[in-house]
Amino acid sequence: MDKGRIVIISGPSGVGKGTILKPILEENPDFFFSVSATTRAPRPGEVPGVSYHYITVAEFEKLLAEDALLEYNHYASGDYYGTPANPVREVLARGGTAILDVEPNGAFQILERYPQAITIFVAPPALADLRARLIHRGDTPPEKMEPRLKQAVWEIRQACRYTYLVVNDDKDACTNRVKAILAGAPEAEACRYENNTHLNILKEVI
Repeated sequence: MDKGRIVIISGPSGVGKGTILKPILEENPDFFFSVSATTRAPRPGEVPGVSYHYITVAEFEKLLAEDALLEYNHYASGDYYGTPANPVREVLARGGTAILDVEPNGAFQILERYPQAITIFVAPPALADLRARLIHRGDTPPEKMEPRLKQAVWEIRQACRYTYLVVNDDKDACTNRVKAILAGAPEAEACRYENNTHLNILKEVI
């Protein structure tokens, strides 16, 4: 029986998941952050093995055939993305914590295998805020802005299927909420979806 835990963090592109996780991972070097595999080419500034594991379509499909992925998605662009299973299984076997940054479809696939996984959804305070972040980040071409926001609306609507909801209205406050969840602190109860008072973004998209 696995002694460790899986923590799934999801949220729309640009919501700041990486910024939130950075100090948590620095403070907890024993935590394992799962690096996804993809068949797309590296983008400028991305580091193989850190940003993604870049593999061929044939290699990815071999992993699928061997049940060596915890979850995967095949996008309209033709690119595959997925979570290698073995590194996560090794962490669980030794009683560690594996943190997975995956989108909702992937999260639900993992929950079928590991229903005890801790699920955290990170939402922006408003869609206008998310748009501003994407513009500021500068990696979303104008023609892709509306499709990305449409995808964000769909993802935010899935937040009700997560145990916890945190709204990134303030980077430090949001990071502290996630820390409280990971520590099992009493204040984490306020972040449970059913107890949450930060639901304005959900009202906006539902």
